[in-house]
Order: sequence, then C-alpha cells, then structure tokens
Amino acid sequence: MNFIKKLFENKVDETVHRQFKRFSKGTFENRALIDMKVGSNIKVKTSFEYANDFARFMANTIKDKVKISGGIITTKDLKSDLDFKPTIKQFAGVKTYLIENDMSKDQIINLMDKFPDALFLFSFTTEYGTLKTKVKAPKAGKAGKGEEEPKADYCVLTTSDKNFIKEFAFDIKENFKSLFIKHTFVIESLVVPDEYKNDLEKARMNARRKGKIIRNLTIDDKQDVKEMNFEA
Repeated sequence: MNFIKKLFENKVDETVHRQFKRFSKGTFENRALIDMKVGSNIKVKTSFEYANDFARFMANTIKDKVKISGGIITTKDLKSDLDFKPTIKQFAGVKTYLIENDMSKDQIINLMDKFPDALFLFSFTTEYGTLKTKVKAPKAGKAGKGEEEPKADYCVLTTSDKNFIKEFAFDIKENFKSLFIKHTFVIESLVVPDEYKNDLEKARMNARRKGKIIRNLTIDDKQDVKEMNFEA
C-alpha cells in the first residue's frame, strides 16, 4: 500500500510511477508526510499522497456496504459510473464529486481501477478502523508559522491493528510511541521511452523519474536520516 515502502523494497509498479508523474526535475521537500502515534490504538496522519492508498486499503475491509462521505477530484466525467446523483463542483476543468452515500467494496475498487488518476477523498468506518480525509485540492506539506515541522493532516486512519505500524515503520526495528517522517524527492533526470519522445504530453506522463529520496525520521526524540536512489 505504501509507495515509499515499495520504493525501498525495489517493488516499483504503476501506482508508484503515478505518484511521481507530477514532478519535473528539481528538489521537492516535505513530501509523503507521516505522523504516527502508537497507544492502545494506532493513529496515522498523513499528507495527501496516501489518500488513494488509504481509500483502497479500507475499501477492502468493507463486508457489505458502509456510509461513505467525502469526494472524488478528477477531470473525468464520472456521472455514468455512479449509481447515485452526487453534488458536483467544478473549477478550471477540475470536477469535485461530493459523495454522501452507501457504497460497497466492489463499487469503490471498480471506480478506483477505472479512474486511477482521480483523487478519492473518502471518510468511513469499518470493523478494521476509521478513515477521515479532507475534501480539498491537495498542497505540498509546509511548515506553519512558528512550527518546526510541516503538518500531516490530510488523511487520518485509526485502527487497533498493530501490524499496520510496519506499513510505514518498515525500516524501524525498535518500539516507539511517536513517529514523524518527511521525505525529500530529488529528481535528477527524466527517462523518456523512445516511443514517446516526439509527444511532449505523453513524454511527461510516461517518463520515469530518476533521482534519490531522503527519508527524515523522528522516532520519539531520536533523529535518523536514510537515503536511496530510485527510478519510478
């Protein structure tokens, strides 16, 4: 589920590539933020990059149907793919489909498979846990006035499943109560497949970004930094 974990485990797939399509060459700080608290429950707060992963993961825990609130942000027309009538807001060609309806696992997964570039901003509860996601256009994490760290407050997933810790703390061996992670993406080059070199838009969408990821971790009160080269 976690695209950063897939990168570090050398398991790059289309979902990982999709996370980097928006980037040109350059250095991009405060990306893929994670703020985890471990107690009787696990609470994971993140930036927007994890919204679709959380929605898909939680959809797979739905047994029948659950009440979904939130929205889908996309440039595509989804009306014929929904069996209910959503409220639609539109600005500069980008549509936000506001949802307040019962949905099943299959309905959610089928939509996500058909529209992989849409942003699914869902809030709902299952036996596994509770997901809450803001319904607004995402922005990169930035430190607020007087704050030492940027805020991870776009998605919140709460569960009692302690195995969920390792999805984000996959490279941490010790136990902890608090974890904050921020990533810097350093895109050094774009590798364009030969068949797209004469089409600027397809070249941008299909190019693989090559560079390094800097992973800054605060584990309770201890600081750590990890780095890896990647191509995705």
